[in-house]
Amino acid sequence: METEKENEIRDEGGSLRERARESMTRRKKQVRTRIVLLNAAIAMLVIMCVFVVKLVSLNKPEQTKEKKTVEKTAEANSDQEAEKPTQEPSATPAADIRTGTDKWLRKDLDASKPMVALTFDDGPYTPVTKKILSTAKKYDARVTFFVVGNRISNYSDVLKKAYDQGCQIASHTHEHKILTKLTKKQIKAQINRANAAIKKVIGCKATALRPPGGGVNDTVRKYVGLPMICWDVDTEDWKSRNAGKVLKRCKNISDGDIVLMHDLYPSSAEAVKKLIPRLVKKGFQLVTVDELFYYKGIKLQKGKVYFSAK
Repeated sequence: METEKENEIRDEGGSLRERARESMTRRKKQVRTRIVLLNAAIAMLVIMCVFVVKLVSLNKPEQTKEKKTVEKTAEANSDQEAEKPTQEPSATPAADIRTGTDKWLRKDLDASKPMVALTFDDGPYTPVTKKILSTAKKYDARVTFFVVGNRISNYSDVLKKAYDQGCQIASHTHEHKILTKLTKKQIKAQINRANAAIKKVIGCKATALRPPGGGVNDTVRKYVGLPMICWDVDTEDWKSRNAGKVLKRCKNISDGDIVLMHDLYPSSAEAVKKLIPRLVKKGFQLVTVDELFYYKGIKLQKGKVYFSAK
């Protein structure tokens, strides 16, 4: 009996050892398999990296070649431009290509004769502006219109007509806002928007500004970016709406004066109809603001306020 039990114990122990060996063998196989797979993955990654580097190195010479070709072409074009003879600008450009100051600054006026600048605010407004232009044309007079930017789109035709007639187009801000009540950013916006509207119609920006209400402070001076033209003769046409009263306030006009009017009121156009021939008869040359200061030898400066050219 004892012998059978001993045999059973030995058989069972042998069986356990056998199973342990088999388990160990399986684990070793699994580890070897994992190592093989890991090595294969690493090898694949290395191969891909080498492939990418090779691809980049193959494309680089082509890009460099293309870049060099572009640079050579640019240099060749530059050399060709340099070889072209420089054309001297015409001393008297054709009227249809003159812009801005060249358009409204005549160089054939008599500096020894008295000059006056009639100026009109708050337009354009076709019913009135058109009548003023008609009178001015009849007497070869030039005037200056300080226009409000947000009105231009509605009256662009008459503004273009004024410009083509040689009248100066200047700025009265975009929305006629009192600049002294605005911030730096708002001041710049009023100037820039008005200039954009003006340029859209006549192809150039304003060279002068009339601050609404004549309001100016240090902030305005610093940021308007234009000479500011006020006046020394105020017709108060907005107040009287009467041609006779407007003419009365213009009775003592003298050389170098800047006259303030508005091309919004029919009575102002009626006053101009009589005022311009009277001034011409007295020997005055009716000029734009830029012409007035040009012939008086005064160089207009940005941010500075001018009331006359005396």
